[in-house]
Amino acid sequence: MENQFGVFINKRRNEKQISLRSFSSMIGISPEYLSKIENGLRSAPKGAVVKRISEALVLNDDEQEILFDLAASSKSSPTVAGDLVEYIMNNEIVHQLLRFSKRYNVSDDDFQLIMDMLREKYV
Repeated sequence: MENQFGVFINKRRNEKQISLRSFSSMIGISPEYLSKIENGLRSAPKGAVVKRISEALVLNDDEQEILFDLAASSKSSPTVAGDLVEYIMNNEIVHQLLRFSKRYNVSDDDFQLIMDMLREKYV
């Protein structure tokens, strides 16, 4: 999969008319490192930096989730978005649900039922 993490950051940064140098200072990394990220030469930085990127760009919830997912997909080995790792580790029932689902190979149809029920309740 093509590294879209850097493209996403570059687009949002330019929309807000923030220079690369200013933005790198805002998020605490060097301009050279940020340039390599934006040009797809480096994968996403650690979760704390990704969070600072999200805050500096003032991303809404949907955009922030996209950013974290793109950060995870930019890595060379499979990983889960940092915000989800934190959520899973802080919510034992979610952790148990995922383990159960893996053990019993829960189907997409079953997950869709769960999603439909949750959407009905929360959205």
